[in-house]
Order: sequence, then structure tokens, then C-alpha cells
Amino acid sequence: MKTRSQIPDKYKWDLSYFCKSDEEFEEKFSKAEKMLEKGDKFKGKLKDKKELLALLKYEREFDELVSPFVFYYHNVRNVDLSNSQVAEKVARCNNLLTKYSQKMSYVHPEMSKFSDKYLDELIADPKLKDYDYSFRQIKKHKKHALSESDAKLMAGINFANFDDIFSLFSDVGLKYEDAVDSKGKKHELTDASRSIYMESKDEVLRKSASLNTHKAYGQFIDFLSENYICEVKKEVFGARAARYDSTIEDYLDDEDVSRKIYDMLTKKVNENIPLINEFFSLKKKKLGLKTLHNYDLFVPVGKASAKKYSFEEGLETIKKALSVLGEDYVEELDNTFKERRIDACPSQNKRSGAYENAIYGYSPVVLTNYVGNLSSVSTLAHELGHAMQSYYSNKCQPREKAGYPIFLAEIASTTNELLLSNYLLSALPEKEKLNILDDLLAGVQSTIFRQMMFSEFEKYAIEEIEGDRTLDKDKLCGKYFELCKKYMPRLSLLPELRYEWARVPHFFMGFYVYKYAIGMICALNFSSRILAGEEGIIEKYKGYLSAGGSKTPNEILKDAGCDLEDEKTYDRAFELVKKYIKDYKNL
Repeated sequence: MKTRSQIPDKYKWDLSYFCKSDEEFEEKFSKAEKMLEKGDKFKGKLKDKKELLALLKYEREFDELVSPFVFYYHNVRNVDLSNSQVAEKVARCNNLLTKYSQKMSYVHPEMSKFSDKYLDELIADPKLKDYDYSFRQIKKHKKHALSESDAKLMAGINFANFDDIFSLFSDVGLKYEDAVDSKGKKHELTDASRSIYMESKDEVLRKSASLNTHKAYGQFIDFLSENYICEVKKEVFGARAARYDSTIEDYLDDEDVSRKIYDMLTKKVNENIPLINEFFSLKKKKLGLKTLHNYDLFVPVGKASAKKYSFEEGLETIKKALSVLGEDYVEELDNTFKERRIDACPSQNKRSGAYENAIYGYSPVVLTNYVGNLSSVSTLAHELGHAMQSYYSNKCQPREKAGYPIFLAEIASTTNELLLSNYLLSALPEKEKLNILDDLLAGVQSTIFRQMMFSEFEKYAIEEIEGDRTLDKDKLCGKYFELCKKYMPRLSLLPELRYEWARVPHFFMGFYVYKYAIGMICALNFSSRILAGEEGIIEKYKGYLSAGGSKTPNEILKDAGCDLEDEKTYDRAFELVKKYIKDYKNL
């Protein structure tokens, strides 16, 4: 794998507009520490509107000062996780934010003591219009507000960051055995190269890559299990401290999502498990295999060779696919590359996977590990979907409402992927369409069904800890393999697949994974309406992109015609999946 210095600059992001130098960091860090000393001067005075306004101004100014350099070092660290100097600055940033949280821990408890009448008055005050949604949330969640002493204690507890522990192990410490092909040739196995091997027509290479990945995590399953169990215990502790009946209720309430939505999603996905297994059966037939294994899912089925895309070709393809969303949308996509806001290529000690990141007042950035296959292009389109939602939300909302919840985040990204797939289906020769449709359905499988399988695993782990039952590596691995068999009954599964859960970083992100499934359900609705040319759909879709966190997530989606409390929304999505499977069968 290349070193960072071997990657051309045009494929590396330039983050200097967030922080130009270590000297600038030290100057602003010192200023922030001094500013921090004044954080509690509003304590006990927030019933006075003048003092409340002064507090809100202080919070905004602190965020404007601190966010850019914190953002800079957290992202710079991800391109070289072994850089101890950057890691030291990240730790200092984290300590600063912990101190700020402690200093300001009186604010929410004090506001939660406001009467409903006074909160309604604040909500109606034109001077506080940027905060009306926040005050509504305070009113709604009063019963879960911590006391001032408890809030200060929680803010000061330095829990081990189990996500960072996992990331350092997985992205820096863990090494895989080489994958071996049918001719006995060895191939370096990395997180970036695995996706290429899994598309190979060489079954021996696919199996070797899959087996060696799971075996590597299996060797450390004691450590990885305990690390994850500690993460779950931490989250359960936080939910109990806030007087929630369950940790899942806490997770959902945090983003103002009703339990009805999660339960309906679970029900509709479980009802359609046979549907995605029909796709597995068709794929087995098209590949001419007697048995379809879990490591066969990403093998192209068409006769045409899988196309390779340079980074520029991939970006141009994405721009053409998303041109249906308007010139302004495509122009901003182009700016992400021209302004060097994308870190594109895999390199030594770089974080694996891909993500988008943004703060208010600055253009969003994207990290990916692009290797030129269709999966890389889809991943880039996905992350650019996040970037465009950040762009529109920051452009159209005030700072206090621009941040959108994660619940809404995976919709824009997945809509981009579906629009890309549909564009390729219309633009490529007939012989190449089967691979595109195959990739699209594999995306449905991995984004809806696989993620809900993950979610059921998370739910199990949480409820075991909540029930004060022992949880260990054997129970975690056994439950995961049981769920694999439930969701993929028509596949032959490697026994080592039981270790797969241990390499999923999203398990450290607080009940995140079901939101991918929600994203695909909504994306299937949005993309079909966009491509059908529904009157007003582009405006409605951009209204969703621009809404930030100005309303509850489902209110924002209902405005765009996608109500997640209505069972028809799910049925429409799965009807479209049925159509894709029918087309796949006939090609």
C-alpha cells in the first residue's frame, strides 16, 4: 500500500482553511481556555431573558472559535492514525470539550425547570426564533433532564473511548494473512483490497479473503468482545441516569423518533426476508453455482467484465447521474473536487471506509478509499450525498438549526446511490445492465436487511445488559450466527462468519445501523418519484435537504411526502424492490 507522500496532492484534501498551522491552534486554544472561565457567569440567571440571550451568544462564539481547530485535528488524524503528535492535539481538544461540558452543565437542568408557560413564551419570542425547536425539545423531555450535580458528574466522567480503541486496533494494529487465489498466488489483504477480491471470478480467492478477514478478528475475539460489552454498559448507564425505561428509548428519543417507526421498520423488513432470499436464489442460478456462499454476493453476474473507473471518471459519472437534481447541485459536487475537499485514496495507516464531515460556516469534506470499482463510485456518490445535505442545511438554516440528526442523514446518501444505479441502467449497453442491477439489489440487501440484522444484534446485546445477564464472546458470536441464518437461509455460511460482528465500527455509534435501513426505504421512495418526474418533487426533496434540524425528522419527511409512520411508505419501497428483482430475473 502507498505511503501518504506517494499520493498526488489533487487526491488529498486541503484542510488549511480550518486551521493553518500549529501556531494558530495554540493561539486559539489559549483563547478558548480563557473564554471557558466565563462559562458559568450566567448560572442562576437564565430566567432573565437578557441573561439568556447573553448565554446563547456566548455559546455561539465559543463554538465558532473552537469547532474549526477541533474539526481540523480530528480529520487530519484519520489520514495517519499512527501520528502521535496529531493524536496528542486531538486528546487536548477532547479534554477542552469535556471541560466546557462540565462548565456548562448547569444550563440544561436550569432551563428544564422553566415552566411550560415560560417555555411557550420563549418559543414565540422573535428574538429567539433560531432556538424555538430547542426550547420545544426542552419542554418535551423535562422528565429526563438530569439535576445540575448529575449533569456535571456525567460531563466530567472520562469514559474510555471504546470506539477509538476499536479503530486503533482495526485500522493500525490488525494485519491480515495474504489472500490466496486458485493458482496459489498470494495477494496482500487490506480493508481496501478486500472489496476487489470479493468481486473476483476466482472462488478460491473470494473464500480466502473472506476467511482470512474473519479469522483475524476471531483471534482477538476475547478483547473485541470485552471492548464492545464495555461500550454497551456505558450506554445503558447513561440511559438509566436519564431515567429512561430502556436504552433504545433513550436512543430514539435523542433524535425525536417514535418507537412506532422502529417497530414498523422491523416488522416490514422481517416480512420481506423471503424477498431478498429470492434474489439470492436468482444470483446462484445466474452464476451457475450449486451453492451460493456468503462470500459470493459481490461477484458480478453479467458476461461483461466489471468496469474500472478512474477517480475523475467516477466523479463525472456521478455528476451526470445526479444532474436530475439541478445545476446548483452538480456545481457544488464539482467544487468538492476542485477545492480539494475529498481525500480519495487508500494509504498506510489511513482510516478505512469512508465518511463525510462538516461544521457550520465551512464547506463539507469527504474521506474515502477509492479503488476504481463500481463499489468505490457508489461509495463516493453516497458520501457526496451527505456533503450536499450539509451544504444545503448550512446554507438555508441558522447555526442553531443546521445540524440534522443521523436519522435523516442516510437518506440523501442512499438516494444518490439509487440515482447513480438507475442512470447506469439507462446509459450503459445491454450487456452491462445485469451487473448494475445486481449491484443495486446487493445494495438493498446490505443497506436494509443486513443493517436490520445488525440492529437486532445490537438490541440483543443491550437487553442482555439491561437484564443484568452475563454477556460474553460465545453469546455474542452465537447470536450473530443465528441472525445470519435467519436473514440468509438460502446461503451457505462460513462458520467463521460468527466473528464478523466484531469488525463493525457502527456498533460504537449508539444504535446507528437501523438508520441505514430507514435511509434506503426513503431513498427508494424519493428516487422513484424523482425519476418518474413527479410534479414538485425536486423542490420537496431539496426542502428535505435544506431542513437541517428545524423540525422532528418525520415532520421533515412528511413535508417531502415520505411519512414513516404510514405503512404504505414501506410497502411502496418493497414493491419497487420486487420490480427490480423481476427485471433482474428477466435480464
